[in-house]
Amino acid sequence: MYKEVSVFSALMLFLMSTCNGERVVCGFSGSATGRSGEYAFEIADIPTSLCTHVLGDPMEIDMFTSELLFGMGPFEEVENRWKQLLELKRTKPDLKLLASVRSPIILQVAAENKSRRTLIESILRHMEWLQVDGVELFWGGIGPDDAMYTLLEELKSSLIAAGHPAWEVIVFVEIDHGTIDHGRLCRLADYVHVLGMGERKPKYSDNSSTPVVKATFDVDELKNITLERALQYWIDKSCPANKLVLGLVFGAQPFTLSADTVQTDDAPEEQATFCSFTMETMCSYVTLCQKFNESAWTMGWDDTEGLAPHAFQGDRWVAYENEASLGRKSEMAKGKNLAGVYAIAVDLDDYRNKCGTLYPLTVALSKSYKSA
Repeated sequence: MYKEVSVFSALMLFLMSTCNGERVVCGFSGSATGRSGEYAFEIADIPTSLCTHVLGDPMEIDMFTSELLFGMGPFEEVENRWKQLLELKRTKPDLKLLASVRSPIILQVAAENKSRRTLIESILRHMEWLQVDGVELFWGGIGPDDAMYTLLEELKSSLIAAGHPAWEVIVFVEIDHGTIDHGRLCRLADYVHVLGMGERKPKYSDNSSTPVVKATFDVDELKNITLERALQYWIDKSCPANKLVLGLVFGAQPFTLSADTVQTDDAPEEQATFCSFTMETMCSYVTLCQKFNESAWTMGWDDTEGLAPHAFQGDRWVAYENEASLGRKSEMAKGKNLAGVYAIAVDLDDYRNKCGTLYPLTVALSKSYKSA
């Protein structure tokens, strides 16, 4: 089933790799389309003028059959969202659509020959049915690393054998994910979406009344390194810069401070009060920017590079992204000749122009990268 790549296919892949240009990947939450009232989010709201690629509903893997589970929510709703995404592509033919597989059992499924073949065949069927241009696989969960490399190699070979050499196989992984063979991963994947963030929870040190936040990364043996240094580590480990896409999260991380402790605001009732409609452990920027305008907050930075802003008011502490931090990170990505940047996710931006600019974070990310 997994045929060797022909000379023609290899040439096609080379030509495509030299012509893809700048990438601004826009993700959105499938659940966002379930919002009601003034914050109702429609597929047509996706700012395609700022995006080169749009990521569709994440798909899970059935633990019993190893087949893909088609998106979040009732089948008809998910199917309708994909139809609307295809309509976006018809209105903007150069827009690329990506499927997404995010499952904690992906490594376990990939580790067994039979289940891996089933998964690959299911991915291929879904890609053909959805008419996408690539698939993003999230590297997470428990299982052997070699299983991911085998899955990537066999999936790519399967797509080529089925007559789809242009379809991309992409891996989504945390920038500080341990035990990665960076060179091998980047040889097998067409692109790697690296998540350039971690938990920015404020902590109290001994004899200090002011919390401090770690805005650095631990990558393999390197400790407390900056985002720039973490990206450079990947490049130094034989991952070409033009295969890396920097993923940046628009969701804010809220925390509650007390005398000497910090509590993560993950209780649904607390989030409903502070974050309005998201009901998740992260707040949307469209909610946060309005809170900043309604009352006085103290603004600051967790770092000296201006990449990690925070705000606090009373016992409330929020780690977030703003236009300046995203602009600097985009310029960093362009300065390192990365393939692009990845907005996670546009439905967390100010998509209703509540604070003076429509999609301010996405605009900052896209324009800073393209103009750098």
